[in-house]
Amino acid sequence: MNDIVARICQKEGLDARKIQPLSGGQVNQVFLIDDRYILRIGGREDAFQRLKTETELIQRLANQAPVARVYAFAQEGGLVYQIQQRVQGEKLYTIWNQLSPKAQDNLAGELAEYLKIFRQITFAKFGYLYDPLHQFDSWQDCLAFEFNRTLAEFQALGISTFPGMLDLAKDFFENNRGALAEGAAALVHGDLWMGNILVDKGKISAILDFEYAMQAPADFELFKMEDFCLYPNDYAEEEGEDYCTGDFAGFFRLLRRHDPDLFTTGHLRTRMSLYQIESALSDSLAWRKDNLKTIPPDSLKAKDFYMARITNAIFRDGVRLF
Repeated sequence: MNDIVARICQKEGLDARKIQPLSGGQVNQVFLIDDRYILRIGGREDAFQRLKTETELIQRLANQAPVARVYAFAQEGGLVYQIQQRVQGEKLYTIWNQLSPKAQDNLAGELAEYLKIFRQITFAKFGYLYDPLHQFDSWQDCLAFEFNRTLAEFQALGISTFPGMLDLAKDFFENNRGALAEGAAALVHGDLWMGNILVDKGKISAILDFEYAMQAPADFELFKMEDFCLYPNDYAEEEGEDYCTGDFAGFFRLLRRHDPDLFTTGHLRTRMSLYQIESALSDSLAWRKDNLKTIPPDSLKAKDFYMARITNAIFRDGVRLF
């Protein structure tokens, strides 16, 4: 990988005196170049379309929200790459508990204003921005497609789960999918957990990682935020980080105060459960596929927390933050 990084830097005219791999990249390999640039090298088969769409979206948002400028997007040696400006700031989740109540409130208010800007960008169809071949007239059909595609791949690959778990998820989804009828398609970041929000000098300096942006109802933005707040240690990027749900429990009270409209969608809690179930299955599938060489499909050795998320979403006494 060092060779390809050096070739990309030479091609783009970067000195590359200092190349530092960065942790936290779940889909792409990420490098800090000369403390000035972020180089992302795409992984998985859809990397070109994801990073291309993100590049175009960032250019569109440049004068409306704090985004990291894109200097280059291209291919080298069969790999897709993107070079962005390195923005100064600390990841919000790492400093949240160190902030005063006033500082937390100010940041929640600032984030709310950017969310309002995002949802002013509307679309005629629902789906991932990077996937124009799968666009839907209704949100219900869109999420059902993603859910059923994941279930079909579990079956096709013969991947085992806890007995009855997939049937439990399927039954809940089919019995409650009518709750997805409400909502118009707007821009949703899709991965807006606190690690993708940088803060510098008390202000949001950047919102990162738009590659999974969606054309979706505005309430879908709440899902990833709550998922992080419920399971912060599953998101923590550095060794030794240790959080609990209580560390971030007050976040939604502040966000709701600044953006009450985001919480007015009908059947909101049922919709959040449906989002949680679809995401947990999709993430579990992706993890299993990445590890099929070392963990056979029929093995139950897996990240159990994905299945725990499903039961937490389905059962009424599960943990909720709003």
